[in-house]
Amino acid sequence: MQTADPLAQLRDIHLPEPAGAWPPGPGWWVLGVVLILLLAALAIWLWRRRRANAWRREALAALEQAHREWQEDGDSARFLQSTNAILKRAALRQFPNYEVARLSGDAWDAFLDRQWRKQTPEQSFTSLGLARRAYSPNPELNDAAAVMTICRAWLSQLAEAPC
Repeated sequence: MQTADPLAQLRDIHLPEPAGAWPPGPGWWVLGVVLILLLAALAIWLWRRRRANAWRREALAALEQAHREWQEDGDSARFLQSTNAILKRAALRQFPNYEVARLSGDAWDAFLDRQWRKQTPEQSFTSLGLARRAYSPNPELNDAAAVMTICRAWLSQLAEAPC
C-alpha cells in the first residue's frame, strides 16, 4: 500500500532553451541575398551614371577655368572662343548623329537655343550672339556673368546619357 502522494514523485516542468539568433531561418537568408543583390545593382547603376556623365563635369570645370583666366587677363576673345569650343565639344558628345560640327554663327546659336528647354527670350544664345562675338576682331564682354549663367544652365540641362 502506497501512502505517499504520487504527485510528489513528478519532476518540475522544464522549459526549453530560448531560440537563438543563429542560425537564422531560410527567409532571413533569402532576404539577405536579395538585399546584397539590390545594393550591388545600385552601386553599378551609380557608377555607370557617374562615368556616363563625366563629360558634363569636365565641361563645367573647363568653363570655370576659362572664366578664371578671363578674370585674370581680361582677354574677352579667348574667353568667348573657349566657351564656344566647350559648348561645341559637349554638343558633339551629346548629339553625335546630328550635324553639329558644321554649325557656326547664327545657326550654331539657334541650335543651342533649340536644345535648351529652359530658355527665356531675354536669356538665349541668339540674344547674346555668342558665336558671332567669339570670332569678331575685338569683342566687348561686359556680360560675362550672363554668358557663364547661360552656358552652365545649357550644359547642366542636357539629357543624361542612358545607362
